[in-house]
Amino acid sequence: MKLNLMYGTGVIVLPGSVYPDRLPPDASYLHVLIAVCANPALLSDTQMLYETVAAECRLPAAVVRNAVAYWMECGVLCEAEGTAADGVKAPSVSAADTDAADASTAQPDAEKKTPRPSLPTYPAEEYARILTETDGLRDAIDECARIAGKMFSEHEIHQLAALHEAYGLDCEYLMLLFMYCKNILGKTAVSYVVRTGLGLYDDGVRSAEALEAHIAAKERSRETEYQIRRLLGLGERALTAKEKEYIDAWSNTYAMPMDVITHAYEITVKNIDKPRMSYINKILSGWHENGIRTMEAVAAAEAEFEMKKTAGAKGGQENAAAGQPSASYDLDTFLALAMNRSFEDTE
Repeated sequence: MKLNLMYGTGVIVLPGSVYPDRLPPDASYLHVLIAVCANPALLSDTQMLYETVAAECRLPAAVVRNAVAYWMECGVLCEAEGTAADGVKAPSVSAADTDAADASTAQPDAEKKTPRPSLPTYPAEEYARILTETDGLRDAIDECARIAGKMFSEHEIHQLAALHEAYGLDCEYLMLLFMYCKNILGKTAVSYVVRTGLGLYDDGVRSAEALEAHIAAKERSRETEYQIRRLLGLGERALTAKEKEYIDAWSNTYAMPMDVITHAYEITVKNIDKPRMSYINKILSGWHENGIRTMEAVAAAEAEFEMKKTAGAKGGQENAAAGQPSASYDLDTFLALAMNRSFEDTE
């Protein structure tokens, strides 16, 4: 049997992020969202929204308020510019979950090997069992609330319980996750923290130890970024994806201290008279490949280079005195030209 959708004279459009990852635990919340999307003019005044939808859907006003709060937590509704008559910012429908883009990087469909994790929902009695029978979970959630600086709603508590139950993220992980989101990402909304946890799980960060290492790497990158901004005079402008990639490589993959990065910067300015990050990266990647990661190692390599250059020049003079062709050349010039040629190729 083949079916057709009978649109008639009107269509109600829902944000794509609602299905399947944002389906609510209470069906009345979906009923409220459909009513809002059917009449978007209600979004200009939250008080009118609560009263009208409550009447149309035959729901208590408190349920409508909770539903709106739920959809705002999920990123389906967001605060619009300006305030309504009751002094509360009016929500607007969001077509995409912008927080989710911060929590994890989207991949092209062709590259996805497995579906990205999503948060399941359980019956009320199952949430009660998880919270009662899991040793230390309630205390951990209370500590997460203290870190976030607010009381959690029942829905938020259930989200954290589901994150623990479905993906095995232990109590220590949950607390570290909240500290990471608050101190590094500047976010404390439970919905955002949960999505960040799902993104980290998808990236293989699935234990408290792995999360600690991830946090340490982010801290190193943040400190290096601050110092590089000052060194290169970048100010407060947003970094490009490539610039972020360079900084992460220098601070984590290469594990270069700042004095070595500064020295590579000085060489760059000397050779091309511009503080190009791509040029600095070529120098640092070369040192990394040769095991040079400290200023002492850099100085030793430069001293060795000078000795070879001096020996080459002396050999050339001796050959010239003996009437033989000279095989010497200016290694400084050669290396600079080679670096510039390589740099131009990448540009």
